[in-house]
Amino acid sequence: MDQTPGVGFRHSPAWLIAAALVVIAQAGLALALFGSSRAWTAVTDDRPILSGRHPLHLYHGTLGSSAFRDRRTSTCYDPAFQAGYPKTPVFDGGSRPAELFAFAGGRNYRPSAYKFGVFVFLLLVPVGFIAAARGAGLPAGAAVLAGCCGVVLGWSPAVRHMIEEGQLDFLGAGLAAAVFVPWLGRYAKTPGVEAWMVLAGLAAIGWYAHPLVWLGLLPVVFVFYLVFAPRHGPGWHLGLAGITMAGIAPNAWWLIDWGKYWWLRQPTALDHIPLPEWQSVLGGPGDYASLCTGFPGGPLIPLAAIAGLVFLWLTHHRGAASLAVVAAALTVGAARLAATWPCVPADVPGRVVPLALAFLMPAAAFAGWEMLRRFRMASAGAILAACGLVIVAWADGPDDSLARATGLHAEPLVIGFTPEQKQLMSAIGEHTTPEARILWDDANPKLGWNWPALLPIYTNRAYLGGLDPASEIDHGHCALCDARLNGRPLAEWTDAELTEFCRWYNVGWVVCRGNHTTDRWSRYPAARVVARLTEAGQPVVLFAIDRPRSFILSGSAVWESANAKRIVLTDVKPNADGEVHLSLHAFEGLRVYPSYVKVEKLHDPTGRDPIQHIRLRTPGPVPRVTLVWEHP
Repeated sequence: MDQTPGVGFRHSPAWLIAAALVVIAQAGLALALFGSSRAWTAVTDDRPILSGRHPLHLYHGTLGSSAFRDRRTSTCYDPAFQAGYPKTPVFDGGSRPAELFAFAGGRNYRPSAYKFGVFVFLLLVPVGFIAAARGAGLPAGAAVLAGCCGVVLGWSPAVRHMIEEGQLDFLGAGLAAAVFVPWLGRYAKTPGVEAWMVLAGLAAIGWYAHPLVWLGLLPVVFVFYLVFAPRHGPGWHLGLAGITMAGIAPNAWWLIDWGKYWWLRQPTALDHIPLPEWQSVLGGPGDYASLCTGFPGGPLIPLAAIAGLVFLWLTHHRGAASLAVVAAALTVGAARLAATWPCVPADVPGRVVPLALAFLMPAAAFAGWEMLRRFRMASAGAILAACGLVIVAWADGPDDSLARATGLHAEPLVIGFTPEQKQLMSAIGEHTTPEARILWDDANPKLGWNWPALLPIYTNRAYLGGLDPASEIDHGHCALCDARLNGRPLAEWTDAELTEFCRWYNVGWVVCRGNHTTDRWSRYPAARVVARLTEAGQPVVLFAIDRPRSFILSGSAVWESANAKRIVLTDVKPNADGEVHLSLHAFEGLRVYPSYVKVEKLHDPTGRDPIQHIRLRTPGPVPRVTLVWEHP
């Protein structure tokens, strides 16, 4: 096999076998994520992933793909949670990969399509690192070695945490950026159709996965342009502009909504925290060494990357080498800023550091390749690394001893509902009806905490709470979370105030998952216990609220149906003022048919809900009224 830099798989196709071994090894490790038995049926059955925010992304992916099929937009209005809320690219942005999986999997709710999408996504990790190495000018053998290093990095604790939390958008954008940067260097050295097409495709993927991550590459592109633009003619400049347009144009359909609905973020004090002092951001040597804690090789990766960057420079791949340095330095700076910025979540630096290592990984692999080549062991070393990964992935014992020893062990995702959760859903189906909402106590069990996001699919009921306790939209204000209702301690609510709350939001039942909430609702005169259950060892109490149940607050109508496509009312009769008040949040873009019925906004009389409800104004009775959200 030719070992000179730049000789790729076309010249040495035998290396494709080694590359395939790396992908096969990744497939075994990915299957272990769905169960220690590595059974393919765990990917293809209908049990949903319940770890982290996977349930939320699965739910929103189902809604978004359905909306795209109907109206060519993933934004929609969902009445099943929070008295009606907008599902937008802002909330939740992490559902975009799920929307793609759901769209490819066909219509309707399909957990198997989502799980298959996650599995395929994980297979792209070694492919991405191999492609990044080829963009940097590494020979095919060194690219295979880079793919092996990428697999090891991909199963490091920080990346595993992102996989478990369902942050595929961050991971996808980061992987695309790790491939994009070295291919920019290749475009600077040898511009051509191949480099252009790779960069254009990566730009489209990166913008779709996470625009904020992709915007973070602007300083790298700016430095790249300043250094290399004077060396090329107009065609090169037009090609670079075309890459930018190839990234933005295919994503314009949702990026417009991303900008339009940014205001829906709930303003908090975090939005006004000043930047930290630059001395604290700069830090000391120990602060940078700590960033590598938990990663394979620790600080050895940056040290090996330095040697690899020197080798790249000497082999005339200077564009890739310099851009890798700039990208890694900026990423480390972003990690240090996140680590010192007050109130930034503690896991944010952990999400950023793997990207810096990903930028350096091709150079680190090249350093290893060159060292082995001097002992005439480069080819054998790369092949042994690929074979070793296959052994760890497929021939490991039941205790995963090899995976644990090599740092490739990952606890399986939480897949499928527990018997307690199934029993709770059965109790909801038995003791409740669709004529009112269920107030869900957003407690936070350690495992599968976000599973209530799937409740409307499995119970055909509407809920207050349960979607995402940490959602940053005003529509989630009407939730019961941490023993606080509407952001106010539940213990401070009087019986009269609870009565008005239940009327305003049409609450017919309450699911209490904590002692404080159970105690307060037990003292509410209109509440009676209809079921006592457990979840994760904690008591769960289902209360029924004895009150008239109706989504019509004033006037009268039959609540025929309500879903993300339309809300249908029949036999609609206005009150004396010619109005029908609905227990439903208003949202810009809601249209009513027939057109002579007008949609207006109704303010919460208590002033606690920042989002107004819907008021319909009609000159007289209407046999049928349909509310549809139309993309404005």
